[in-house]
Amino acid sequence: MPAPPTRLLSREFVILAASTMAFFFAMGAANPILPRFVDDQLGGSKAAVGMVLGATAVASLLVRPYFGRLGDRRGPRTLMMIGPLVGSIGYGALLFADSIPLAMVARLPMGAATAAVMTGATTLALEITPEERKGEAASYILVSFHFGLGLGPVLGETVLDATSFNGVWVILAAFCVASAVIAWTLPTRLVDAEMSPGSLLHPRGVVPGIVIALAMMAFISFNVFAPLYAEEIGVGRVGPVFMVASISIAVVRILFSKVPDRLGPIPSTTMALASIAVGCVVLAFWQSIGGLYVGAAVLAGGGALVMPSMVPAAVDGVPVNRRASAMATFSMFLDVAAAMTGPLFGLIVSGAGYRSAYLSALGTTLLAWIVLRTFLAPQWNARREREAQGLPID
Repeated sequence: MPAPPTRLLSREFVILAASTMAFFFAMGAANPILPRFVDDQLGGSKAAVGMVLGATAVASLLVRPYFGRLGDRRGPRTLMMIGPLVGSIGYGALLFADSIPLAMVARLPMGAATAAVMTGATTLALEITPEERKGEAASYILVSFHFGLGLGPVLGETVLDATSFNGVWVILAAFCVASAVIAWTLPTRLVDAEMSPGSLLHPRGVVPGIVIALAMMAFISFNVFAPLYAEEIGVGRVGPVFMVASISIAVVRILFSKVPDRLGPIPSTTMALASIAVGCVVLAFWQSIGGLYVGAAVLAGGGALVMPSMVPAAVDGVPVNRRASAMATFSMFLDVAAAMTGPLFGLIVSGAGYRSAYLSALGTTLLAWIVLRTFLAPQWNARREREAQGLPID
């Protein structure tokens, strides 16, 4: 096994961040394009938009536990090379998608790719940084996630204006290939080839995963329906809105990167949930251009803090050679949220409008706080007491 890391921003960490950013740059570029593709090109309804985007989460949910096991056995670097190549296949398949079912099929490889990259990037980020800085490491690697997601929409809309939907898919497939090539330059780290396979799911990731799923439903619904909501209130280009959200995420994750480690996951997550709740209220009751930008910034800021706050809880006491499974279990709940949010909030928007949808998102945020205080806080505090007494955490 490699020696324990002593610094955070190593060369390996920078390469990892660059590979991650390239992949999520492609994912972010697709966010404002896919709803229009389904709506304009394929003639689908708002509910169809939710189903097409939700297909990604279904695929991710099904394969993520297996990627977790693969990461434990072959190392997270393997996931960082395989994932983007699978994603490029999905974008290539969109070139031939001329119906809603075919568009859903094309989204399946993208879901598998997202599962691999998220699991690989977060696991490797924890592996190559000091143990006492797990929350900070998660903050920085997640900056690369959302920096790509935030800047990507500007690229997507620019390419669409200059070419066509097919031109967008070709460019995004190229970004995925570039991500895999960058990941190939990562150093190979030794893994325990004789390790027993273990279970597909790790119990440590379950409760933090439920919290993150409920918390992120608001941000997921915003990402899915922001392009259509923006058109309804008179905003022609939604790329700048996503950029504002991305900047908010980057600022929070940089300025508050040490907060999860210093305060602990419970207080840090509580702060994040409060920000998400305020963002939902702003979007629900300030239905204008100003409200869209302010709501996006506040909501994204809360989402930026909640992920790195929960990561330490998901891997607390988990051996290094099981962390990919723990992270896969934890992040699997994001897939559950994404799979449910698209269709569910699509039906809410179609039947009751955007205000009801954002108020529903406020409700899931409050549920996240209840689970945090009722289940996760007692578990975390009990483990800290055992640790203080010199006893094993488990």
